[in-house]
Amino acid sequence: MAELVKTLDIYNVIRRTMGCMDNEVMRHGEITAYIFYNMLLAEGIYTDIELGEYTLIGMLHDVGIIKTGFKNKSGVADYETNNVWAHSVYGYLFLKYLSPVEDKADLILYHHLPYYLHSRIKSKYLKVTEYLTLADQMDVFMRMGGQGMEKDYFVKQADIKFSAKALELFQQAQARFHFLEKLKTNQYIEELQELFEHVALNEKTKKGFLEMLVYAIDFRSQQTVIHTMSTKTFAVELGRLLRVPTMDLQALYYGALLHDIGKVAIPTAILEAPRRLTDKEMQVMKAHVVITDKILRGVMDPKIVEVAARHHEKLDGTGYPRGLRGEDLSQLERIIAVADILSALYGKRSYKDSFPPEKIKGILQEDADGGRICPKVVGVAISNFDQIIQHYEKERDVTMERYIEINNQYESIYARFKTFET
Repeated sequence: MAELVKTLDIYNVIRRTMGCMDNEVMRHGEITAYIFYNMLLAEGIYTDIELGEYTLIGMLHDVGIIKTGFKNKSGVADYETNNVWAHSVYGYLFLKYLSPVEDKADLILYHHLPYYLHSRIKSKYLKVTEYLTLADQMDVFMRMGGQGMEKDYFVKQADIKFSAKALELFQQAQARFHFLEKLKTNQYIEELQELFEHVALNEKTKKGFLEMLVYAIDFRSQQTVIHTMSTKTFAVELGRLLRVPTMDLQALYYGALLHDIGKVAIPTAILEAPRRLTDKEMQVMKAHVVITDKILRGVMDPKIVEVAARHHEKLDGTGYPRGLRGEDLSQLERIIAVADILSALYGKRSYKDSFPPEKIKGILQEDADGGRICPKVVGVAISNFDQIIQHYEKERDVTMERYIEINNQYESIYARFKTFET
């Protein structure tokens, strides 16, 4: 079977998503990942798959900021030096519970821990963490233009804040690859693109990285976590029942998973509003579809993009953002529209409880009879309602267990890290 989503696509979606959240955060992650990659390459003991996974982790090392927020007017440098534990702990928990590289989550947890405290922790990835720590702080140092730091800061802090071996490896990598000079141009971006074009992660790993990114975004609100998961589950189940071909089913899975990724740019106050949104707020909320399109267009397969970007379109042209009509919408796009509505009706909101099954079926049928959504898809949804819901509830329970576990562990881990400051 042909490869629908490539490793390079995963990298580009991460890059664009983080950029929509905050371009400076994205650039910091990307440059840190590039420095980290060059250090690992210079050590010469890692496989291409390991290099790819580690570099993606470097790109996502500050993914916890999605949960904690990014509000420092003085930028990443201030955030990275004065607010380090909260986003490190959340990033660790996202990687541990939501990613395909959970065994490497320590890299994010400890990437701000000074070297002299490493004797107090245990991790089989401590050496690699030391490399990430140095790469991270090298970018911060360059961003600050050395302000507040002595020119020989890293030498003086060797084996205090940073590993001396990591600094030595950094210097070896620079001598071999001259990567610092490439940071002044777009050549470093080209090299990262080449890396991910060459590395072939397996399907499970690719899906896992995207799921982690999406759920990290959704984690700002329990309701959005459940909505994304349920829409994905409903869409795939409907696709199977409608005997959608395997490749199209893959496109439906990815499109449904990514359909709300544009919400990364929507304020939490709107996402979590404990009431129905005002007309003005609704216009802001509706922008998430356009942002989703912007993130995915030109990166993912067109079928995936259209599934994600057309989930609010209606057969009669009353949907958004483009007001498309039935003749413009494929079977996959009709399926995602029904799955999204089913998710909204079955799910709880801050201003409503879950609707009972008969009411949900009635609303779906009314929309189908009114020419707004596909009668064929609705017919399958109603005929197989109990089966679809049963499958969804199993997956929901797993997702909520992870959600609760992340929340429960955050406080205890954060408290432990605060003790390192004393």
